[in-house]
Amino acid sequence: MHRTYSMRQSRAPTASQIQNPPPPSSSTKANRLFGRSHIGHTFRKSAAGAFGPDLAKKLSQLVKMEKNVMRSMELVGRERMEVAQQLSIWGEACDDDVSDVTDKLGVLIYEIGELEDQFVDRYDQYRVTIKSIRNIEASVQPSRDRKQKITDQIAQLKYKEPNSPKIVVLEQEL
Repeated sequence: MHRTYSMRQSRAPTASQIQNPPPPSSSTKANRLFGRSHIGHTFRKSAAGAFGPDLAKKLSQLVKMEKNVMRSMELVGRERMEVAQQLSIWGEACDDDVSDVTDKLGVLIYEIGELEDQFVDRYDQYRVTIKSIRNIEASVQPSRDRKQKITDQIAQLKYKEPNSPKIVVLEQEL
């Protein structure tokens, strides 16, 4: 029986795969601190954004939670590919019709797993963007705080001494 797609034979990359290579692998695929355990998720979530400006803290928590989501999606994709291989191996010992169907079904499930893996890589790119926004937010916050402090001083001076020469100097600092 002719098998165009098979889990039991290696496939060469298609023209579209050569033309549009996948993005770099996500940052969660290596150097796992706590393995695949749930304790890592809990620790990161509670420790995220413990220091720094308030908005940057919230963005840090978002980034860490998104990392947990991404790790879970990565695990699902990897397990789906393993299931596809096991289905194909199981079907190999059956009748030709069952073997053919399980092999084709295994290919489809494996493709879904690969798509999920590509999605995780692109999801990591989104996280990188959020991280850069968080870093910019953290660097801009001190100037916002300084501006707010000057504005408060101006309001206080206008209330206490409406004709104070310091008001003009402080307004120029803004």
